[in-house]
Amino acid sequence: MITILCSSVALGVYTPAVLLREELSGLYEADLEVLESLYPPETRLKLTENKKVFSTRFEVAKLGHRMIKDITPNLDPQLVTRLLGKWAEQNRRVFMVFSGFWMPIIEEYAKSYRNDVHVELIHMDAVISPSWKLYFHNIRNDLFTVNDVWFFDGAAKRVNYSISMGHTAPKDYKERDNRLVIHGGGWGMGTYKETAAELNRSLDLNIVIHELADDQAYGANHRYYMVKPGWSPWMKNEANEYTLPPFGEVIHHSFHEDTGVKHSFYQLICNSKAIISKPGGGTLLDSLESCTPVIFLEPLGEHETNNAQLWEQLGFGIGYEKWRKLGCPSGMLETFSGNLQSYKSQVHNYGRCFDETAANIRSAGPGFL
Repeated sequence: MITILCSSVALGVYTPAVLLREELSGLYEADLEVLESLYPPETRLKLTENKKVFSTRFEVAKLGHRMIKDITPNLDPQLVTRLLGKWAEQNRRVFMVFSGFWMPIIEEYAKSYRNDVHVELIHMDAVISPSWKLYFHNIRNDLFTVNDVWFFDGAAKRVNYSISMGHTAPKDYKERDNRLVIHGGGWGMGTYKETAAELNRSLDLNIVIHELADDQAYGANHRYYMVKPGWSPWMKNEANEYTLPPFGEVIHHSFHEDTGVKHSFYQLICNSKAIISKPGGGTLLDSLESCTPVIFLEPLGEHETNNAQLWEQLGFGIGYEKWRKLGCPSGMLETFSGNLQSYKSQVHNYGRCFDETAANIRSAGPGFL
């Protein structure tokens, strides 16, 4: 059994974790845990309130990001104990971790239950992100073995791994709608609203909004989309599984879920000429898989700044202000898309590459995969 651990604070790690579980399930038993499910209800409610504040006030979001701290005291001890007991009962040994916030829990599991734990450290940014930096002391110890998995390697200036978004090949660039998708990530953060308003008369956009009231807010020539109102990533479906965010178009202030296509947000990107967004790791993954260039808005922190620098160095994107001063050239975006398509063949699929790691784990202690 492989245990995938993520946080739902950022859909840029939640969505890849869901997709990875689906990809691995063809070869292994794979289970997904979301950190926020270990919070008491009042803490989850506070998260929802913070999300609204961060969406409307980006300066507050940036300040909160700089003041990141240990979240272990916020967890429900009974829920944590129950989870550790389940892992022990099921002989859980291999963990794929998308957030450093999980490391104190894994450390406790290794201390109390197992001495043969292996942890895949999944880095979705070009440099170490705040959650990994915060728990660095929980990672380098004698309690478990680790393998650093850098999807985007800023130091080496390359992309190492990707996760499949589905079976659909990227759409030919010339056949895409003449629209650019613009969003603020899973929490709707950043300067995308101001940018959408600025581009109102010059470009047609696919705008991802977070409130039904924002339908048509940036011009009638645009199309508006959103994640289903009321959905939260720590909510499971009827089959007791975490799922991709339900996504659809907003028409006349009414949400219309797209149930005909798997991961319909990604399909929207595949049919757009570019992504306008802050440079989160999830956005880089969307860009790579769909061969869609990124026009970067203001980053949330140092890790996102490095993400943008890597993408520009590889010829996959450009900063918004620089692109605007050049006159918003469409030919440049097509060149970036071609660069992505050419580069993609060098990138390994992480789920498929895990077989080699799995073989080493089996040799060290058979029976756990």
